[in-house]
Amino acid sequence: MINLLCNRIQQFRQYNKLEPSQLAEILGIDVELYNNYENGKAVPPIDIITKLAGCYKVTVDEFYGYTPRLTLHSKDDDFFDEPVDFSILKMSDLSWEESKIILLYRNTENKEEILNAILNRDKKEDK
Repeated sequence: MINLLCNRIQQFRQYNKLEPSQLAEILGIDVELYNNYENGKAVPPIDIITKLAGCYKVTVDEFYGYTPRLTLHSKDDDFFDEPVDFSILKMSDLSWEESKIILLYRNTENKEEILNAILNRDKKEDK
């Protein structure tokens, strides 16, 4: 679990094009301590995770790889039209590339443009 958390902290920072020193300043901690959170030498306390989540406008759960909106249902629920692979319901199973697409989508004003780009790319690959 600590490796996942370290990776998520680093991924969110890199995605938002921030330097460790910038986050250390925002969090009110020493940059060395922040670096220890990213490399797994120290476990950030919940107040640091909460501050990071606030900075990135995500839930604390997302730092731990959980997405409650997608994991509230099981593959056996009646409202799915077809059998569902349970792994599809868990965001923590996404690769970093898949996660970046979701973060890009969430942070853009023009969501339709992102969707069209993905759908048009899929159509080109099918030909």
